[in-house]
Amino acid sequence: MLTVLWFWQQRNPLPDTKASFTPAVTQAVVPSQQVIEQPSEPSKAAPSGLLDIEGVFGAGDLNVEYVLIRNQSDVSVNLDGWSVASSTGEVYALPLLNLNKNGAVRLYSKHGTNTVIELYWNSDQSLWASGSQVNLIDQSGQQQATWQVP
Repeated sequence: MLTVLWFWQQRNPLPDTKASFTPAVTQAVVPSQQVIEQPSEPSKAAPSGLLDIEGVFGAGDLNVEYVLIRNQSDVSVNLDGWSVASSTGEVYALPLLNLNKNGAVRLYSKHGTNTVIELYWNSDQSLWASGSQVNLIDQSGQQQATWQVP
């Protein structure tokens, strides 16, 4: 059996695995001063309307409540300077974070540790209720998307 395997390997060598792939990494600092590593892509300002709020999920329950923000564009978008605001005046400044093409991030209302796909408002109470409105504001202060909680 070993002889057969040896002959097989001599005739069908494995591909050269010495050339390794190492993705480029950038670092982003989030409000809690932690560092998030993520693949680097050129960050560009998002053309109007290409970031969207896809919904508020678990509204009224602090333990599961989150806002889903998706990059619908074909470019990576740097969220630094963007914010999420409620109709009652609460504002969350999004961290220095690239949201890749078709990527999404969940913004939880509860306390937690930020990652590249989950951000935490660190609120002590639920932020969203039926009828409340979520606004996504770009770095120039322009409203780019809204969501009315059903």
